[in-house]
Amino acid sequence: MKTLFVVATLLATCSQASSQTLEQMLSGEEQANLKTLTMTPAQREQLRETIIRMFRQGYAKGQAQALTTDGVIESNISGTFNGWTGETIFKLQNGQIWQQSSYDYHYTYAYAPKVLIYPSGGGHKMQVEGSSDTIGVRRLN
Repeated sequence: MKTLFVVATLLATCSQASSQTLEQMLSGEEQANLKTLTMTPAQREQLRETIIRMFRQGYAKGQAQALTTDGVIESNISGTFNGWTGETIFKLQNGQIWQQSSYDYHYTYAYAPKVLIYPSGGGHKMQVEGSSDTIGVRRLN
């Protein structure tokens, strides 16, 4: 999925950022606007570390939030997933908690599978990665 590609790219970028020089992080125009050539080596290193820290803070904040598009929530089950059994509660890695709202049984095992929750008929449906079935859910928090 597109989201998986974006996350993989950000992970790679985040891990590479700490080894990049200021010149690799900033375009020539950005360096000229910030007057980095007039900075001392200590000032340049402080700016580089600030850019890395700000990037990581923004990345962490983005990871903690659900990726939402047109009411669609994309996250992962937190921990082990065994399917649903009638009133199953689903804790997501984004901190949201959802409960099964339609009566159905479905067994499948996965660890931290991706889920899509989307508006449907006045409520919400959830689809779990690896399963073609969907289930009605309601948000508890």
